[in-house]
Amino acid sequence: MTAEVQSSAGLADVGTATALGMLAELRTLADHSPNRARVETWQYLGALGARGDRAALSELFGAGREPQGLDGKLEGQIVGKLFGIPEAHLANPLMKIDPTWRGKSFDLAAGTGLNRLSPIAAVVMPIITLGYLRLRPRKGEMEGFHFDHAVSQGLIEPRVRVRALDYGVPEYKNPSIRTFPIRRTRDEIVELTPGVYLGRALLFTGGETRLIAYFALRHPVGSPL
Repeated sequence: MTAEVQSSAGLADVGTATALGMLAELRTLADHSPNRARVETWQYLGALGARGDRAALSELFGAGREPQGLDGKLEGQIVGKLFGIPEAHLANPLMKIDPTWRGKSFDLAAGTGLNRLSPIAAVVMPIITLGYLRLRPRKGEMEGFHFDHAVSQGLIEPRVRVRALDYGVPEYKNPSIRTFPIRRTRDEIVELTPGVYLGRALLFTGGETRLIAYFALRHPVGSPL
C-alpha cells in the first residue's frame, strides 16, 4: 500500500473543514509527520480543485508563506479548471484527457527555471503555439517555457510575499499568441506546508491583471527539503 493510499483515511472532510482550519491542521501534522502532511496537503488541494472552490484557494494563498525551498524538480498539478479567458472552454476538456503539464524545475541559485510536459507536447505544442520549437526531450518528458524567478509582492489580492515567475524574458522566446499567451503571464507561488506550494497564474491583458488558474507543486514524497 502506498503512502498516498495509507494517508487518505486521515484526510479531513473538505466539505466541513474551513480552508484556514484545515491548513492549521496540516501544518501541525507536518511538525511530526512531514511526509504524511505533504501527501494530505496535496490531496486537499486536489479536492478543492475538483469542487471548484476558488474562495478556499484564495484563502489558502493569503495564508501562504514566502517560499524558501523552490529548488530542483517539483511535481505539478493543475488545481481545478482554467477560468477568466475565452479559451478555457476549449482547454479544460482537453486537460481531462491529458493534462500535459507535469511540473516545474527550479535553479534557486541562478533564479531560473522551466516547465516539464508529457511527451505528447512535442506534437501538440508547435501547433497550439504556432511554432514554438524550444521544447527539448529529457528523461521521458519535454522541457521548455523557461522563466526567471524572484521574491516579489503579489500583484492582486491577497497581496502576500511570493516567488514570482517571469515568462517575458526576451531570450526565452516564449509565445504570446491568443491561444497560448505565456509571455504575458506571471506565476505567483506560496508555500502552504513544507514541500507543498500553491500557485496562481496571472494574465496581463487589456491593461489589467487577470487571475486565470491555480496550480500546485510539491517535492517528491520522502525527499529531503
